[in-house]
Amino acid sequence: MDASNMSYDHRLTSERNHISIIENYCHSSSAISNSHNSFVLIPSHSDNNSNLMNSGISHPTSFSQQPISDSYEHFLTKSIKNCPKNLYEGQKPQNHQLSFSTSLGLTNSIEGISSKEPPMFFLLTDSHGKYFPPVLQATSYRIIVKPISGLQWINHYDKNLCTRSLLLSSSISSILSSCVGVLFLIGTNSIRNTSAPRIIEQLEDIIDLVQFNYDHLQSKADISITSVFPCHKTSKLFPSISSLSSNVNNYNILLEDLSIRKDFSMLHLPITVEHLNNDGLHIRFPYVSILWNFLEQYLADLIIKKSTFTRCIPRSRTAVKKRNKKQHEKLKQKRKTYSSIKYIDTIWKLKDLKAYLKYKEIKYGHLLEIRRNKLYVYFNNIIQKQQAERILNLISFDANSFSDWCHTSTS
Repeated sequence: MDASNMSYDHRLTSERNHISIIENYCHSSSAISNSHNSFVLIPSHSDNNSNLMNSGISHPTSFSQQPISDSYEHFLTKSIKNCPKNLYEGQKPQNHQLSFSTSLGLTNSIEGISSKEPPMFFLLTDSHGKYFPPVLQATSYRIIVKPISGLQWINHYDKNLCTRSLLLSSSISSILSSCVGVLFLIGTNSIRNTSAPRIIEQLEDIIDLVQFNYDHLQSKADISITSVFPCHKTSKLFPSISSLSSNVNNYNILLEDLSIRKDFSMLHLPITVEHLNNDGLHIRFPYVSILWNFLEQYLADLIIKKSTFTRCIPRSRTAVKKRNKKQHEKLKQKRKTYSSIKYIDTIWKLKDLKAYLKYKEIKYGHLLEIRRNKLYVYFNNIIQKQQAERILNLISFDANSFSDWCHTSTS
């Protein structure tokens, strides 16, 4: 065989291999695109396959094995190493991989990323979201996940575990300012240590805080809160499973009532007692996919509804003006409802009043400048106002009280 024939055969073989690679690539892309951004658990070692396949998972979106091309595995998988024992029925999984399949991973490498950022959702969660992907970039939306182990609605001892304090932090505020919706997966740590009615009071304050500070988070679809699924880890306040379960059920009932009053969405989670770990608190590792798939599908459906509504009903100038006027009246009424006016002596200055209110442990939203010897105190909710007025009604802001305060603060 001469050199020209050998060159021709070499080129033909190369072209056939190239075509085969493209066909395999297209087949993989199609499979990924049709997976609907599913979350699957893929064991990295074959000796674990039988253990996981016999773990008793019956949910349709639960654990499954899916062949993935080695060429694209780095696009689709995220390893979770050293998984805590209490999340896997006392057995430590060996380098299991949580695979988050999205069509965007391959699409962007071919077509390039669109200049227009997709709408972003923010998921603030306790330890139940510890193994969720920190960022999920899909074609039509983006999900930012912030998991904090031990997070409660209100924690008076640790502000880093207090949802209300975190919402006022600069890092969380910047995310809330740019997202189109927020989903809270919080409540398990609260229901173990606080009665349901008290938690609802705390939650009402938090909803008011979000709606007051973020004008774009006002409609029912903008704020979502999950129900609390069963919990069997008892506490001092709820020493038996029956008393704890009663508090959980009461919380979910009151939360649904609050969602109607405050116009936010409540999401019922498909997690049962069978999904819980031996500690009675966390979800067993193989079932984490059930929770993630459910939440991701909920947010995907939500963004479709929100975008459809935006496209179908564009706002005219008249509508915008009417909406702004309505919001202004709402804010005006809110300030009127949650405000208190105190007559003060001219000797009192604003900085002294702030220090005095802090000394008296009076919580408030903000103070306005003193006008005509009147102090306007604005509160975040009616409960905060009522608690403050019990103290303020016993105080006279005259010259004598100022003198007493100066003596106290310097001693």
